[in-house]
Amino acid sequence: MARGILRAAIYLASAVLIFLGFVFVVSVNLGLVYFLVGLVFLAVAGFLLFLSREKKPIEIKQTLTVTGPLEAKQIRCPNCGALIDATKTEVIDGKPFATCRYCGNKLELTEEPTW
Repeated sequence: MARGILRAAIYLASAVLIFLGFVFVVSVNLGLVYFLVGLVFLAVAGFLLFLSREKKPIEIKQTLTVTGPLEAKQIRCPNCGALIDATKTEVIDGKPFATCRYCGNKLELTEEPTW
């Protein structure tokens, strides 16, 4: 909520600065100082709009290929003994990890060799 109010205030301030900037740039016939002040207003408005832009998260998709046959086994957390859902994994530094939903312990999932 506070971010929305702050963003609206920044947009309003930018709109006022853009308006004043154009007014000062158009009144260049009164002196070069008015033109420069108008450019400063426009630059500040542009900077405020640049800082308030919405930053979109970067989405990285990784696929994990398993070369051997799969067997469904129950995985228990060595910390608390709770069952861990191995289908809800996350990849950290190229290695699959499962997180215990009770104690938050992270387990690295490893593939057994097929030989």
